[in-house]
Amino acid sequence: MATLNGGATQAGCKRLAEELSRCSVADIIGFAERHAEALRLLDREMFGVLPVADMTGRDGGPFPQSADAFLFARCAVVAAGQAVGEGVFFDVGKFAP
Repeated sequence: MATLNGGATQAGCKRLAEELSRCSVADIIGFAERHAEALRLLDREMFGVLPVADMTGRDGGPFPQSADAFLFARCAVVAAGQAVGEGVFFDVGKFAP
């Protein structure tokens, strides 16, 4: 994930794809398994109930995450790197864009 330099930009994802293309099938599977595990560890209610940052509902209240938004948020945390991914467990407020 360090290849992404803290964010899932188009250029970073291209670099990651190129790097993975030079790996063995076993290494690619290992990467996919570690990525899935990182996402699974973040699949917790304490993160899922957080509202979408900088959005409000029609009533002016917090805008809840959809299942897709929650998945994308977890992906963003993983893409941000290990320190961020681990840090959200100590400060839930860091689970934000």
